[in-house]
Amino acid sequence: MPVTKTTLDAANAIDQYTLINEKKTLSVMVLNYGGTLTHILVPDKEGHIRDVCVGFDDFETYKNPKNPYFGALIGRFANRIGKGQFTINGTTHQLPINNGPNALHGGIHGFDKKIWNVTILSQSPASIQLDLTSPAGDEGYPGEMKTTVTYTVTESNSLEITYSATSSEDTMANLTNHCYFNLAGLSKNPNVLDTQITMTDDVQGVLELDENSLPTGKELSWTDADYMCFSGDKAGTSIGARKDKLAASKGYDHPYVIHHDYVINTSQLPLRKAVTAFAPETGIEMEFATTEPAFQFYTGNFIPSGVFHGKKSQDEVAYGEHAGFCLESSRNPDAPNKSDWVSSVLLKKGDTYGSKTIFSFGVRT
Repeated sequence: MPVTKTTLDAANAIDQYTLINEKKTLSVMVLNYGGTLTHILVPDKEGHIRDVCVGFDDFETYKNPKNPYFGALIGRFANRIGKGQFTINGTTHQLPINNGPNALHGGIHGFDKKIWNVTILSQSPASIQLDLTSPAGDEGYPGEMKTTVTYTVTESNSLEITYSATSSEDTMANLTNHCYFNLAGLSKNPNVLDTQITMTDDVQGVLELDENSLPTGKELSWTDADYMCFSGDKAGTSIGARKDKLAASKGYDHPYVIHHDYVINTSQLPLRKAVTAFAPETGIEMEFATTEPAFQFYTGNFIPSGVFHGKKSQDEVAYGEHAGFCLESSRNPDAPNKSDWVSSVLLKKGDTYGSKTIFSFGVRT
């Protein structure tokens, strides 16, 4: 069966779903807890199966407070909101502060810590639907918000993720998945500093950040910030090559710009290929495409060392800084407080939030 369900933790009603394509060249495992991607299994250049997703074998470890959102769905709002505040229709809403002076990734008990309802949509292609109702006032957000996320594994070795949400009142929404990838499978290399990144011409620049990692509102071109560029003659630059120029953030943790169509439903917009990542150790490459206007490129700079270790599928290698990298498709950080961007995150009653992101896997021989 291309889609199967197993109980990972009966006491806590935690189920794990496995989605496999017909060719058995891509297998993805998902928890109903946080909609968490726990395993992504693909063949390397020698035909060996590698697990390229950073995560855990057991449910309890996902609940560790030091878990940096491994593989989880993020909501109601991915990334940072300055001072944890925004104003809708003249009313200011205060969110929990959990990242310096900011609200981060939906709050203390965000979508990453919720139990989602899961429905098997299809055996071919292997597809599941996850549903969550967030009550009015949840983590300080107005309106009852209903969210649907689908995961589909295709014969073209792609993981397709679609997002949809509605609200009973005007609210703020920005959804993503926080999967950490290590295309060497950790067994070959416990960090991603040698992974090579190429960005397409659809990636137009990067947002300037202030001392609190919030966008100033200014978009930097590659002329302004050449050390952030991974296209043109910088294509194929390794993640660690310019780490010394990113001392404050210990690596990349920056929002990259794809387009400026700041609408609440991007799912009707063109799917734009943005990034190709390649691990020379295994020959595995991954392409990232999305309808979203931006993505956060994060290189696992603050994964704690000496706390977690990998899965059996990764020879239980210890996790530490840069064990994985993230490509978090999303709207711009702090968009609720930026007049030019707020239209992309203000989910009005009667409207539908939407987006689509695809991760495609292959090998270079």
